[in-house]
Amino acid sequence: MYDLPDLDRFVEVRPGLYRCTIIWPVATGIQVPVATFLVRADSLEQGADPAHDWVLIDSGAPMQVETLLKAIDGVLTHEKDSLRYICITHGHIDHTGAAPALLEKYPGSKVVIHEEEKPFVCEGKSFRSCTSDTWTFTLLKHFGHDAEVKVPQDRTITLREGDQWEFEHVVKVVETQGHTPGSVSYLHIPSRSIMVGDAIMHIAANPMWSKIPCISGPMAMSTCHWGNAMKAIDRILTLKDQVDTVFPAHDYSKDGIHIDEVHEFHKPSN
Repeated sequence: MYDLPDLDRFVEVRPGLYRCTIIWPVATGIQVPVATFLVRADSLEQGADPAHDWVLIDSGAPMQVETLLKAIDGVLTHEKDSLRYICITHGHIDHTGAAPALLEKYPGSKVVIHEEEKPFVCEGKSFRSCTSDTWTFTLLKHFGHDAEVKVPQDRTITLREGDQWEFEHVVKVVETQGHTPGSVSYLHIPSRSIMVGDAIMHIAANPMWSKIPCISGPMAMSTCHWGNAMKAIDRILTLKDQVDTVFPAHDYSKDGIHIDEVHEFHKPSN
């Protein structure tokens, strides 16, 4: 059903950037691909096969924990390889699920989130408390999957766009709020690729019947502020001189989306 080379395993989609797609059975007859990404950061030693620091972008849904941990083990094969950071695009359940297990397995690691997402990721605040500019979210938010994952505050660092951090020369935070109050994207500078979480989606219009991807904005029923979500896509398109490929978290394609395709889908507002 899914002809993806990275199904349940990490595959290097760009130099130093790996993607793993795990299928999430959201409801009866509806299965959604959920992508996580590994970034190879700094080498820790000299030699032909050095150990590296690694950064994970998003951590899948809770039922995907074992599959994701096994997939990470398939890449971090050097005994000194270190998962340093788990960068979360936003606090929904299918992006934070494995964070507690990863923090336990890698005691030196920390979770990176936007400061406006911290109440949802660390304090148990419900996204149902968010006010919206659409009736869709206002009415349907009560039927969504509320995250039950809590990340310890002492294992968390908050970043805004422009903040300095250890791997800013490899991964840059881009603020793309709208889907949630603190949604961000992560720009992998060396490969000119941006991981956008749910800011842009690339799945079938009707996933029950088709696996042919089409570009869309985030899912309306789980998007807190639609107007800001559209501005988030505008923001991504302003990075055209730094970005070639857009990688959504929900993507049926094998190789992401060229930013020109996103521009054709969404003409920036003035």
